[in-house]
Amino acid sequence: MLRQLRIENLVLAREVLLEFAPGLNLITGATGGGKSLMVNALALATGARGDASLIREGADRTVVEAVFDLSRRPDAAERFAHAGYDAADDEVMVRREIARDGRSRAFLSGATITLTMLRRLTTELVELHGQHEPQTLLLPEQHRRILDQLGDHGGLLDAVKSEHAVLHEIGVKLADLVERSSARASRLELTTYKLAELDQVRPQAGEDGELKRERDRLRHAEAIGEALSGALELIYEGEDAAVDRVHAAARRLRSQASHGEEYEELAARLDDVRAQIDDVAEEIRSGVDEIEPDPERLSRIEDRLHALERLRRRFDGAPLADVLATAEAMRQEVDELTVSTGDVARLEEERGRHLAAYRAAAAKLSRARRGAAERLREKVGALLSELAMDKAVIEVSLAGVDAEQATLDDVSPAGTDEVELLLQANPGEPARPLRKVASGGELSRVMLALDVALESGLPRRTLLFDEVDQGVGGEAADRLGEFLARVARHHQVICVTHLPSVAARADVHVTVNKKVKAGRTVAVVKTLEDDGDRIDELARMLGGSYVNETARRHAEALVKTRPARAARPRRSRRLETGG
Repeated sequence: MLRQLRIENLVLAREVLLEFAPGLNLITGATGGGKSLMVNALALATGARGDASLIREGADRTVVEAVFDLSRRPDAAERFAHAGYDAADDEVMVRREIARDGRSRAFLSGATITLTMLRRLTTELVELHGQHEPQTLLLPEQHRRILDQLGDHGGLLDAVKSEHAVLHEIGVKLADLVERSSARASRLELTTYKLAELDQVRPQAGEDGELKRERDRLRHAEAIGEALSGALELIYEGEDAAVDRVHAAARRLRSQASHGEEYEELAARLDDVRAQIDDVAEEIRSGVDEIEPDPERLSRIEDRLHALERLRRRFDGAPLADVLATAEAMRQEVDELTVSTGDVARLEEERGRHLAAYRAAAAKLSRARRGAAERLREKVGALLSELAMDKAVIEVSLAGVDAEQATLDDVSPAGTDEVELLLQANPGEPARPLRKVASGGELSRVMLALDVALESGLPRRTLLFDEVDQGVGGEAADRLGEFLARVARHHQVICVTHLPSVAARADVHVTVNKKVKAGRTVAVVKTLEDDGDRIDELARMLGGSYVNETARRHAEALVKTRPARAARPRRSRRLETGG
């Protein structure tokens, strides 16, 4: 809902601040008084292009600010947030600036935004009808949405969308297999080659370290053997060996044990030393037996270490432990990369089943749409008759592919039908697309009739009608007012009107007139707050340039008999431009 509109230096308007209500907001004024300013301003706020010709003479720039309340449109708030523009307190503010040099800038809640993005985000918040091209009614996708809303096709649409989503997912999987087959085969070949070499070598965890230590011993076997033999000679087997000396020392100490217990204790400790020497000598003797040079074993070790090093280089020189871990991951990758023709066949068979299910769901939706098209034709035709378009006929064109023959190229989440609304404005003439035959006023009334026919089934938004009453009078004018009020129960309606019977129904009534102040023509915009001001404006609309007592009594009767008004703006007050 549009909550507030501020205009600065737009053509004749120097400064305007207006607040709007949720219901029916009507704009009136003398012909040529500047009512189109409101339409132009709101168009700029929703992304319409502008140029320097819109700037008030003597000003450097034009500024338009619009505040939108999204509290009743959580889907729109989510769309804004997804685009990176959060709606603080369920409000967003659009600001448009057009400079004298023609440069245009747009801001959304303080952040810059492109006009394309602004139009995309506001397209379902505001809909303009009249002399300006409507934002959505001329789009065929909107026509399909209208028809489905009238026919209550939500369940049928969900079935079609569900099958379309499955078909899309299967298609992505199959395309991935095809597009990546070459890279997959190359990767599989390389991985399989590395694993084959690894399986041929069959490395063991920690093997390279043990082999290097053994190689070092074999390379120095002679020197190690000599050192071990010499040590054994010194401590155990040679003349005057260490073990004999320790034994002799223990005997001497023990001979003095009668003179003190400590000498026996020292002798016992030397006995322990002798026992340790015995153990060490036994280990050295074993080492001497094992350390014999073995050229053949050394050659085998060198070959094995060379094979392990070559394998490590295949894996970027990683440690052997990491190579073994990578090998395990590669085996899992081979399992994933090995795509059999059975996988492709299974997906294609599954896609065939879901294509058949999609065709059945889309065909059912198409049959329902044909029935809804006839109901829309009858219902909207009757409503247009009440709006002074009694000769007009709305037709629904259902084209597209036969759902039961649809191919994968034909499927879409909305079915296979191409829906377009056609208007036969006059008997004997062919029905033509709305975008080609309808005038601004006719489009506005078609939109009103559609909204009434749909019982406000479309998302809540702001509908701006300009010249909707063109060519309407008498009883049709009363019906037009009723239609606008009826639509305003669900949507916010802003309407520029010349009809007093329509203006009398306003929840917010704004007048726009031109005045000369200090030698300059300005548009004066005023919100009528009390019944007296409203009666004066309605009397002017009834009586023209000369307001007589009859016109005033008629105006008073219109105000007294109008339906109850909707909630007033949150910060309602009298607002008027400066000169």
